[in-house]
Amino acid sequence: MGRKQDIREIDQIAKQFGMDEETRKEFGDYIEDCKHSGERGTKNARGDFTWSELEHRAREFLGLN
Repeated sequence: MGRKQDIREIDQIAKQFGMDEETRKEFGDYIEDCKHSGERGTKNARGDFTWSELEHRAREFLGLN
């Protein structure tokens, strides 16, 4: 069984932004924290983030904004 689509997208965003394995894990935790605090994405009813929302969150997470 493959990785879920949302996890694959997190992996791709992490690669795009040059995150190492540890930073990628922290970014995934950051995304989950955002969801749990009510900051949900607009991709679907589960609150997943769109690609552009993930890019924005990655910049925010890395302090690039």
